Order: sequence, then C-alpha cells, then structure tokens
Amino acid sequence: MKIGFIGGTGDEGMGLAFRFARAGHACIIGSRSAEKAQAAVAELLMKTPGLPLTAAVNAAADGDIVVITTPYAAQADTLPPLAGALRGKVVVSTVVPMAFEQGRAFLLAVPEGSAAQQGQALLPGSTVVAAFQNLSAKKLLGDGPVEADVIVCADDAGAKREVMRLAEVIDGVRGVDGGPLANSSVVEGITPLLVSINRTYKTQAGVRIAGIP
Repeated sequence: MKIGFIGGTGDEGMGLAFRFARAGHACIIGSRSAEKAQAAVAELLMKTPGLPLTAAVNAAADGDIVVITTPYAAQADTLPPLAGALRGKVVVSTVVPMAFEQGRAFLLAVPEGSAAQQGQALLPGSTVVAAFQNLSAKKLLGDGPVEADVIVCADDAGAKREVMRLAEVIDGVRGVDGGPLANSSVVEGITPLLVSINRTYKTQAGVRIAGIP
C-alpha cells in the first residue's frame, strides 16, 4: 500500500517510513518544505538504497493510509486544511501532547481527551486510529528488531485490525488491540513515562503487554 506521512521529516516519521518501506510499502514523506522532505528521503536512502520512498509537499492526497507525525502544538493548524484530502481515509495518529519543563517531560491536558481524539474532531470525514506513540525513534532508525508492542486504539474495528497488521511488519513489533479511541489518552500518557525511564537508565525502553498468547 501507499503510506503518506504528514510531518514526516522528524525522527519518528522518518523511522516509521524507514521500517514500512523496508517491508515493501511505498512511503511518501510529506512536509511543508519540499527541500526538507527531499533531504529526509535522501538520508534514508543513504542507509538502504532502493527503498520505495518519495518526497511530497502534500502526502495526504496520495496515501492509502496517512500517518500524522507532527508535534502536538502544530496539529490544530495542520489538520483542518487537509480534511478534504483525508476524507474517507484511515488516519493514524502518533501524536503525543507532551512538553518539557526544566528537563522533565509531562503530558498536556487536551480538551477532547487525547491528541488522537482531537485529530478525529478536526478530521470528521476520516477514521482516526491511535498507534505508535511509544516506539523509540532511535530504534526505528536502526537496523535491529524494535522489540515492543504497539497498542492500537480506534472506534472502527476494521481500521484497527489494518493498523495492527501494519505494526507487525516492523521487526520485533506486535500489534495489540487497545480498545476504543478514548483509550488513546492512556497510551499517549505512557510516552512521558518512557522518556523519564530512558533518561534514568540511559536506554530506549518500550512497552510489552504480558499475558497475551
């Protein structure tokens, strides 16, 4: 499938595009700056030549699935102009409403409940699925297995299954059904915790759910 990335030039967007492209999916890295998008693609192709990666200013129009990897602060301005292009599509929110103060990561309050729920409110014609918020960008951009679970939350069961299958093309990753989109607030809240753990233990921690066959 074709996977478009909105705000795809950051580490998380590039890491996911890198892994999905390695699995054979055509990935379109989007940015408001064509130069930034092209530079991101060139950097990934230096790592693995021949990957199905392209750059675009408007990745929303071409992707079968579209992944939002913008910072939370930019979401309210970025998504409404794309609502028409994203109508009828599955939109994956990786966004975490996180900020830093005196070196400490903390979760911001979101009126809608979570960044993903806000994304759904801003894109009423799309099906928003929350996923990938807790994956390490450094691990995604590396070569080894990521070794983590991706908790997927959505109100549409079919879209949820589709994104769970997509998660599992990443080496070492298992997709886990996290229930309705409202549960995304809990999953987003894990990321500041992981940031703190990573700083304390000098690692790139992830999430594993025990007890699932």
